[in-house]
Amino acid sequence: MKKISYLVILSCFKIFSQNVHIEITDYAKQIDDKKYSTFQYVHASYSYSRPIIVLVASKDVFNKVYLEIPSLYQSKQEYTDVYLLGIENFKSDNVTETDKKILETFYDGIIKYRNDNGLPIIKKESMNGLTNFVFGNDDLCNYFSCRFKSKKK
Repeated sequence: MKKISYLVILSCFKIFSQNVHIEITDYAKQIDDKKYSTFQYVHASYSYSRPIIVLVASKDVFNKVYLEIPSLYQSKQEYTDVYLLGIENFKSDNVTETDKKILETFYDGIIKYRNDNGLPIIKKESMNGLTNFVFGNDDLCNYFSCRFKSKKK
């Protein structure tokens, strides 16, 4: 009888558990004549916390790495929500006023998404601490549990 009870409980849990899987790419964004793209990837069993990571790259790097994220992502990640921003001619050591506007807009979108979906609010002031710069495919393994790193030449 005990085994049957466990089976029923596990079945109910599986039926009522919620898995979230989202991939959204938007290429056609622009602020002050500067183009940028965004990618949102979420892979989580429903969890209230849903920790995030924000990655920022040049648009060229964005086009190379956004397709890599789903294949590198594993279930035992530190983050469940990944946000990638690719800004045209972006240089992390020389952030322009337009780049700052784009980052602010990107942060506002993340905050709105989390607010609209009942997730814990992340203050805009905290976003800088969650933001990491990506310069190529190899950098993704710094943030994801990659099975292997490609060999540098």
